[in-house]
Amino acid sequence: MGDKIVLNFDESGNMGKSGRYFTIACIETMHTKPLSNVMKKAVLKAKLAFPKYGNCKEIKASESNPVVKDYFLRKIASKDIKVRYVVADLEHVKPALIADENLLYNYMLQFLIAPVATSRTCTDIVINLDKRTIKVPSINSFEDYIKIKLNYEYGCNVNVQVQYIESHNSYSIQAADFIANAILAKYEYGYDYYYNLFEEKIEQKELFPKKYFGQSKVVNF
Repeated sequence: MGDKIVLNFDESGNMGKSGRYFTIACIETMHTKPLSNVMKKAVLKAKLAFPKYGNCKEIKASESNPVVKDYFLRKIASKDIKVRYVVADLEHVKPALIADENLLYNYMLQFLIAPVATSRTCTDIVINLDKRTIKVPSINSFEDYIKIKLNYEYGCNVNVQVQYIESHNSYSIQAADFIANAILAKYEYGYDYYYNLFEEKIEQKELFPKKYFGQSKVVNF
């Protein structure tokens, strides 16, 4: 019997509205329960320690204080997970791709999904996406897009299930939010303290576009 692999995604960055980089992070796991359990306990502990989070539906990484970020990331990194991520340098991404957020998002997601789908032991992939990241008309088209990409272009033979979940209902997507936020801090601000907490769990990193990533833009007069 082959492996069933669960990929939990979230993103950080404003797609060119502010900041230079946009990142999508993926937490890969074969069993989501240990990750969900550790996040659930961490959330309860944070709510007890910091009353301001008491009524939050979800503790977002971008609104968390350093103590909470540190604690959550250590707990996430303690589990049997793999981290994959892709960062886009929006200064070098074609304007047409930035104009259509779903197009760029779908394109970036395939970088992270394809290596999992093409591994010899993988037979089933569950892709968990934050419902808010995909605009409604694109929900079905992404599932079609990724299935065609994997099973025809890459020649995989995998069952693909795409789930759109409200992030406040998924501790594993909340975990991916903290990972994505830490990755963005490294590339946008050169601050890698949080990134270093889970660096040993990183299985894959993609910088897009590879050729020009991080370079100054040449202006021709």
